[in-house]
Amino acid sequence: MILQPKQKQFMSVVFGLTAVIYSGGEAVAAQNQDMQARLLADIAFQYADLEQSQRSLDVLDQAQRSVAEMTDICFQANPLTKVAGGYRLVGQNEQGKTLLAKAIQTAQTQEATGCSGSATSPTESLVNRAHEYAEDGHLELAIELSQGLKEPMLMAELAGDLFEAGQPRRARNLLNQAIDLAKGIEDSFYATQMLTVMANRLRLAGHSDQAQRVLEQALESSSTFDLAQSEDAASSQLNAILSISRELVAAQAQPQALELLAQIRPQIETLASPFPADRFVYWVDAALQYADLGQQPEAEAILATALAAAEAMPKGETQTRDDALSRVANGYIKLGDIDRGLNINASIQSANARAGVVREATIAHAAADDLDAAIALARSTGQENLNLALTELARYYLAQNQPDQAWEIVQTQSVQGVASEVAVGYLEAEQPEQALEVVKTSELEGFAADVALAYAKAGQPEQAAAGQLDYLRPAIARELAQQKQFDSALQVAQSITDDIYKAQALIAIAQAYGPTAPAERGLFQSLLANLASFLTGGAGDSERQKAIEVLEQALQITRSL
Repeated sequence: MILQPKQKQFMSVVFGLTAVIYSGGEAVAAQNQDMQARLLADIAFQYADLEQSQRSLDVLDQAQRSVAEMTDICFQANPLTKVAGGYRLVGQNEQGKTLLAKAIQTAQTQEATGCSGSATSPTESLVNRAHEYAEDGHLELAIELSQGLKEPMLMAELAGDLFEAGQPRRARNLLNQAIDLAKGIEDSFYATQMLTVMANRLRLAGHSDQAQRVLEQALESSSTFDLAQSEDAASSQLNAILSISRELVAAQAQPQALELLAQIRPQIETLASPFPADRFVYWVDAALQYADLGQQPEAEAILATALAAAEAMPKGETQTRDDALSRVANGYIKLGDIDRGLNINASIQSANARAGVVREATIAHAAADDLDAAIALARSTGQENLNLALTELARYYLAQNQPDQAWEIVQTQSVQGVASEVAVGYLEAEQPEQALEVVKTSELEGFAADVALAYAKAGQPEQAAAGQLDYLRPAIARELAQQKQFDSALQVAQSITDDIYKAQALIAIAQAYGPTAPAERGLFQSLLANLASFLTGGAGDSERQKAIEVLEQALQITRSL
């Protein structure tokens, strides 16, 4: 079965905790040795996070030696980064910096050799680890890692975390470094895209002012395009600028967005491109942006211009003309004028192109809360296109986080091929019972792990662990621990027969028990943690001790491998 993107996110939780494959003889011994190194690094880091400096140092030294002896050096950088972070947490900053630099160099060297046994390269894996460190409260380690990797996107996102932590000066400095790195990319089109996406991430994180700063840099970068470099360079530049204006619209920077749109409208009309459809794509994009800014007359004027240009195309150029007309029709539909869009659609010769416009109108009816009209319109496409139209309708409701509505359409209209997406929609909505119903009703395969993790995330340990094999139980234990169901999490961990999986589960539980080291948190978070500990009569110390006890079990198992 082909996993959907969201389902892959669930499965990555499993594989992230259980990346061990058993074969035989020497291969098993080598894999156990490498896994021991990873486990020791995790345990040492957790001891450091719990402020158990001496215990951490003992394990850190052993972990460092064990990582150096790993047989699969393609994956050496991850545990080495953990060891480096552990040394930093216990105050041995120089040792930590040295090992962190070594970890980054190791990842870069291995990537250059094409070494990879997973979906991510060694450096991409370190970027993922940096995100995890930031989410777990280890922002300083994440920042050092991002600077060493020279990853502008990661640095910009972490700058957002610094703003939230009440450190605006450091945040601006880190963001400036990220901007400079992005602007240093030789390919100006790629640099502009990078800066625009950086702005998008900052805006989504609630930092609109900083996002606009980055957009200014993106616009400056777009002006450096070499229009003589290729025949579609002008089109690429317009595409980049429209992306920037779209971000300005989303950031509610109306004056700047309107000014930019006014500048590029003439360029769209005079665009010379080897791809005739480009002009119509940009016309519709600009029209929709004007509409989002409350400038409906301007939006309609642009679509009128686009429609006239499409209708003026030679009728002998059927495919190009149909493509242009369908884009304009879809533009009118997205503006809310469904009838106008369908009227234009009637002049399109291609049946497939007409069906595409009808699907767009179907979604528009659904967005207007007229499901009956949406289904009736979908049925008008004919039997050949019906299932696709209904599939798009179900996907619309899934995108709106309405899996119940999507599932009702699938059942009542006998929609084929979308049940797995509905199951994932229920999993994302943390409704494992409904997901299981879809899986059983549709006889889907490969969802057992996803459903089990969803049960754990919903805090239902019995359903999560029922019948699951050892490889999945560490992920289940972690989810339960994150829900603060520690007794259930420990029961799951103790039920594991495989030592590696049991150690993984115990480490995950200890991480959920233990507080993040105060030195790694922002001032505000530290104050909150101290206040909570005071109000609960030292509950933090109690949980810290439980975390240490669980780590001791994990360490004993790991050392016996």
